[in-house]
Amino acid sequence: MLIYCATPSRISGKKKEIMDFVTRQGLGPFHPFQAFEYERFEGGPIGRKKTMKFCCRAIDICDEFWMFGISEGTLTELHHALKKHKPIRLFLDEFDPNWQIEYAKLKDKFNDPLNRIH
Repeated sequence: MLIYCATPSRISGKKKEIMDFVTRQGLGPFHPFQAFEYERFEGGPIGRKKTMKFCCRAIDICDEFWMFGISEGTLTELHHALKKHKPIRLFLDEFDPNWQIEYAKLKDKFNDPLNRIH
């Protein structure tokens, strides 16, 4: 299975740890920071809006959506994964010590999406 690894940029330094975590379970990690390097995509000529569209297209081809932290970007990706009925797994406590603070700031903007995960 191919796993989409939703990760906030503020914990981008944990990319390898997250990919290793997925790989140790015998699964293939698709990490957007690996696929869409910042200098070329979000921070470069392509820009954030198009990059987020590419991320959503990548979610479409992945078998599952795993969330490793909270940010506006990961909640946008989560919204797309919910819309596409992707299996979703959360690993927030393990990788993002500030996820609750970030979620409190953003949950109303995204209609409390964590509350919609079964």
